[in-house]
Amino acid sequence: MTDDPAFLPLPNLQPLLRDSLLTKRFSQRSLLLANAAGVLPQLHELVRLERATPTSNARSEQYQAQQQRILTRLLLLSTTIASVAAELDCEGERADQVASYLTEHTSRREQRLTVLSIAVGAASGIATTVLEGRTGQYAFGIGGGLATAVLGVLTLTSNPTVLFTHPRNLLADIWREAPQSSAYPPAVWYVLTEPAFSNQGQSSLAHNARRRWQHYGQLERPDSRKGRAQLELLFGGGGHYDANALHLRADMLNELQASVRLIDQDLRGLLQELTPPGQ
Repeated sequence: MTDDPAFLPLPNLQPLLRDSLLTKRFSQRSLLLANAAGVLPQLHELVRLERATPTSNARSEQYQAQQQRILTRLLLLSTTIASVAAELDCEGERADQVASYLTEHTSRREQRLTVLSIAVGAASGIATTVLEGRTGQYAFGIGGGLATAVLGVLTLTSNPTVLFTHPRNLLADIWREAPQSSAYPPAVWYVLTEPAFSNQGQSSLAHNARRRWQHYGQLERPDSRKGRAQLELLFGGGGHYDANALHLRADMLNELQASVRLIDQDLRGLLQELTPPGQ
């Protein structure tokens, strides 16, 4: 569904943020969220109507209709937040489920190789004891040792992969810090890229997430061949993942899901401020 251009976030909202009608009635964070929902001009008109009829009983139908329009857009924002969070959760669960399958498959393979290695070692030990000729004893001893070593190497190097695709990649725009996003609705993308919504207010939630992935997310060096392959895998259309890469992808998606769900706190604050005293 295409968003109504009339309710897209305003690129330049400084004149409205300096408006005393709005700043005396709402916090800056609430005004920014109202801009994300595309209702900042409507909020300004609501406050004007509220000043014209200060008592709730005397407020006009025009005021009530304006308030209802704003509440409808905020409800739409709430469902949008829930929808994006659900998609992030679904993608994270999908990655975790496939990772669990690979881990279980690897565990069974390693168990079989371990049992086979023990059997080969035991058989070669028995053979060197039973056989009388030294030539046969040496042959079984050396052959059994080599077979056991090969099975041990196979056990250590067992790392199966699976083709895992994600044409709609919710991590890509975050990593690239794109000015606009095709994966996220404009309201959610505005919150994720507006620095004022972060705790420090210096850098955006998207930038902070990318920085954490670089320093704590176990990403390889981006200038190395392995690092470039990992970035293409995680932030491209998909490819052959092992269990570790799938768990890493799931962790990154879950981190974004938490950031999106936190928008609900700001929405709750705006709704509380939207209800005037005595109403």
